Amino acid sequence: MMLDQPVIRVCLIIGSLVTAGYILQRVRSAKVQIEDTIFWLLFSGVLLILAVFPGIAYWASSLLGFISPINFVYIVVIFLLLAKQFFMSIKLSQLDSRLRILTEQVALNEEKVEREKLDL
Repeated sequence: MMLDQPVIRVCLIIGSLVTAGYILQRVRSAKVQIEDTIFWLLFSGVLLILAVFPGIAYWASSLLGFISPINFVYIVVIFLLLAKQFFMSIKLSQLDSRLRILTEQVALNEEKVEREKLDL
């Protein structure tokens, strides 16, 4: 399968435009953070550039030793999505720790308030 086949190029273009459109819609409704918006817009931009200028994929794949440019595109997409997933996991762990700490603080504050009520 080659990257210069129209079906693959059209799929990349449609995929990148749909992704960009969806992210922009979510930004308008304030449901996406800026750093996530930047990542997804850059991701869709990379797909669009590779679809419009397939020579970049051919050059990079030959430079890195890939047999087929489409394999290079797949590896890049998989790598970017795995990196995003990794950073989202880190962020989720941090939020989970924060939530646990805040829950403990709320419980301690509620206990303190109950003790003060009983002392009065």
